[in-house]
Amino acid sequence: YPFNMYQTDGLRIEDGSLTIYPLLTEDKFKEGFLDETLDLSNTCTGTIGTRECNRTAWGAQILPPVITGKLTTKNKFNFKFGKIEIRAKLPGGNWLIPELTLEPHDKVYGTARYESGLIRVAFAKGNPTYSKKLYAGPVLSDTDPYRSYLMKEKIGIDNWNKDFYTYTLIWKPDGLDVLVDGEQYGTIPAGEGFYPGAREHAVPHAASWLKGSVMAPLDQMFYVSLGLRVGGVHDFPDSPDKPWKNRGSKATYDFWKAKSSWYPSWYQSQMKVDYVKIYAL
Repeated sequence: YPFNMYQTDGLRIEDGSLTIYPLLTEDKFKEGFLDETLDLSNTCTGTIGTRECNRTAWGAQILPPVITGKLTTKNKFNFKFGKIEIRAKLPGGNWLIPELTLEPHDKVYGTARYESGLIRVAFAKGNPTYSKKLYAGPVLSDTDPYRSYLMKEKIGIDNWNKDFYTYTLIWKPDGLDVLVDGEQYGTIPAGEGFYPGAREHAVPHAASWLKGSVMAPLDQMFYVSLGLRVGGVHDFPDSPDKPWKNRGSKATYDFWKAKSSWYPSWYQSQMKVDYVKIYAL
């Protein structure tokens, strides 16, 4: 899990743009609330009866310290193959991650570890150290090196969170193309399928893709997801300036205790989405 929960508190419409922003959980509830119980069952869009909707803190296993927002088209609009264009301004601030993605609707290849895939339309980390690097492409595993193996990268002249850009993904029956402001910076051909490369990287669930097309698992119905994520144990490699360890049992707690090192950097932490357009091929 990331270090945030998704609630409507993190969503606004400002100047015609969808604005998704982070706020501290204790600012909404009360100081010390991270050591208590949170029950979202009445409004939860996750799986009722699981930790997605109801969680009780225990020791260092605190509640998510940050609230953000997320919108999806899951129950409204799903599609397979097409062109998606998103004009957005990415969030700036340490350990913030934009979610401009396509997610699988039915997860026919499995529900865990990206067995059914995920496609990032645009992704740039909020830390100044990382934010000149733009990525896009499919995520087909929860661990590196294969997690980022198919990602395409573009180095910006400036940080990608300084302004609005138009991010485009063309999702075809034989591959993916990624563009920013009309300039293509990567293509991911399906070739003979994603299975051979995944097998070389010992991805345990890759065999399930053999029952699909060469684009499997990216050959099913997907929906649009727009959100803001905080931290987590997959997207930031361990480093001296990172306050938690990806394999540590107290990752969320260690992140929260280092609040003074990251919270001051969140002065441009909103993600703004001007529009999303989807075209048939």
